[in-house]
Amino acid sequence: MKTRLQKSLFILAILALMTNYGYAQLNGFELTPSGDSENYMKYIRKPVTINGTSYFTGYLTLSSFRNYTTNVYTNDITPFQKLQIQGGNILLCHSNSPSTITDINPTSKNGAILFSDWASDNNTYKHGKWGIEYESELSGGGLNFFNPVSQLFSERQNFRLFLSNTGNVGIGSSEPVAKLQINEGDIYIKDINRGIIMTSPDGNCWRGVLNNQGQLEFVLLPDCSGTLVSSQQIETKPGVSISPNPASGLIRISCTAEDLTKFSSFKIMDASGREVNTYNLDSANTQIETHNLKPGIYFINFIGKNAYWTEKVVVQ
Repeated sequence: MKTRLQKSLFILAILALMTNYGYAQLNGFELTPSGDSENYMKYIRKPVTINGTSYFTGYLTLSSFRNYTTNVYTNDITPFQKLQIQGGNILLCHSNSPSTITDINPTSKNGAILFSDWASDNNTYKHGKWGIEYESELSGGGLNFFNPVSQLFSERQNFRLFLSNTGNVGIGSSEPVAKLQINEGDIYIKDINRGIIMTSPDGNCWRGVLNNQGQLEFVLLPDCSGTLVSSQQIETKPGVSISPNPASGLIRISCTAEDLTKFSSFKIMDASGREVNTYNLDSANTQIETHNLKPGIYFINFIGKNAYWTEKVVVQ
């Protein structure tokens, strides 16, 4: 048992810590649960300078491991972020049992990470402006991006973005039935060279771009692997010319020196999207025989590193 003198000294030490406006001013501490130097948690007071003004701020780390056989520490380092965790995880959950009902957090029953530019103890400001949580009461389960009650909204706004357990993404939807579902909103594509890419039954990719009459015009993409799907069709028509068109016997492809720097090859695709042949584009003038091509419509896809261009040709 502690002596009366030990108790009195302990109380005096606590009072000494709380002399500055009633708050304990910690210049740094290390949690030593067993009284030795096991640094499971370390708090470091650090000076920082912002725009010529000096401040003190606190850095907290949960990091070290001690091999109690060799007494050697691992990851016992000074933190360099506001909260630094090494060799561990952060778990936010409702409780440790699905049958246990608790509701001690009015912002999120399962726990949430909250974001804001500033906060105070006022009920309107202390929950932040955005939150991320695991939500399972109003949905089948998933990651919910929401707006809590704040100076932005008087009522909680759920499912601003929702990643369901199925892998589907919902915007305004708690049960997205497709890879992307949008409720009560639009999809706005500003770039006139971008549109909707869809895969046809034969495995080819087509990009639908809106014309000035409000109609989608689909252009066959040279490659469906992803690299050329993300490439951009150049905005202005290159100097490439195809003649004759309609063609019979041969096709002449002429291009400028600038085109040779943009494009390195071209493919001939039939109307179904099947690749007929691939050629290197290393000359300003190229001739292709059409004797092995059936009469019909073909696409010539000029391919570069970050751009592509498509021309249509009719073979008679």
